[in-house]
Amino acid sequence: MDALVDAAHDRSPKVRTAAAENPSTPPDVLARLVEDDRWQVRFAVAENPSLEACRIALSCTDPDVRGLAAQRDGVSTAQVEQILEDPVHSVRERLAEAATDEGVLRRLANDPHPLVRASVALNDAVPVDVLQALAQDGRARVRSAAAASRRLPYEALTPMANDRSVEVQWRVLVSSPERLDLAAEIAEHPDTMNADQARTQLQHPEDFVWPQVDHRGIDRGSRDH
Repeated sequence: MDALVDAAHDRSPKVRTAAAENPSTPPDVLARLVEDDRWQVRFAVAENPSLEACRIALSCTDPDVRGLAAQRDGVSTAQVEQILEDPVHSVRERLAEAATDEGVLRRLANDPHPLVRASVALNDAVPVDVLQALAQDGRARVRSAAAASRRLPYEALTPMANDRSVEVQWRVLVSSPERLDLAAEIAEHPDTMNADQARTQLQHPEDFVWPQVDHRGIDRGSRDH
């Protein structure tokens, strides 16, 4: 134990990092290391498998450390609540990327920051009804993420080809190249870059669609290049 305490005060960042990631390091020592001036040391605390390390990392002043801790397995219900209330949106984003609990994802889908909602849209665990709601979000960044998810029902993706945002139209094109019907619509749009891309995909669809094996083991073209 004394060796770990000494390591936490060592001049070498590598030695301090080793102490920070050691599950036997005492909590008071981890509390010091989580505020180290080297990010490698701080991150090591967040990745330390001990429960105390997770608690300490979630209280760190560095939001990147809190975000890393937010993606750990086994985060408690109380800790999830703490993350949901974190004032820095990037921390909530990290939770939105990793969460699998439906209730948590539904709450994050209503987060005030669009980047959090966009991260929810890209999470494979998000319920389809939530994804459909995000596809109609007021912010283009969120709608674009929903279009990129490849989990939207056929009929929900269709109107997005005529979205008011060229960013969303682009994401429809490159994320669902097998939808040649949508490419045909976008090819007639005034945005030059989108229209050119759509025409290229219509002329050479084989260059943009990769064979994919579905759950029955049947090859089907459905992946963008």
